[in-house]
Amino acid sequence: MFRYFKKLFSILLVAVVIVTSITPPDTVSAAGPAKPVFKVVKRAKKSVTLKINKTKNATGYQIFIANSKHGKYKQTAASRIRTVKITKLKKNKVYYVKIRAFKTVGYHITYGKFSKIIKIEKYGKKKPVPSIVPDVPTGSAIGEIQDPEDTVQPTSEPAQMPEQTPAPEPTQIPDVDFSTEPPKDVLA
Repeated sequence: MFRYFKKLFSILLVAVVIVTSITPPDTVSAAGPAKPVFKVVKRAKKSVTLKINKTKNATGYQIFIANSKHGKYKQTAASRIRTVKITKLKKNKVYYVKIRAFKTVGYHITYGKFSKIIKIEKYGKKKPVPSIVPDVPTGSAIGEIQDPEDTVQPTSEPAQMPEQTPAPEPTQIPDVDFSTEPPKDVLA
């Protein structure tokens, strides 16, 4: 009786191996999704909104967050939507985020490579605005004391107009009579 079950089990095992080897490979495995690219859209007091660019071969995205760049990352969300809001953040803390895309085919999940790590600044920290440098006349440096003779001093005398050259004389154009009657000498 034991031999009978042993033989039956081996036949079933061979049948399962043959069936799994016959199935097309595209249904068993999926091409891995590309590396996602994302940016921080808005940093609020206790949340941050991320916008993920469309990634090739991606069904959804997993978002991982950590307190330091090379620290331990913890998955905070998995989403099929490309705009994600992460909540329960502290306003005086810096966070680091990385994302990876996944693709599902049936029950099989294929994960892609992790994205570049992006730093999320503290709430309220503003980026420095570049200062505008005023136009400086050539030949002088900022903070340099100019020679008083080089500067224009106001005078009490009224400003004189420079002399103007006379316009050239227009050329003489002969008078032309545009009357409707022809001249009398032409009729004769």
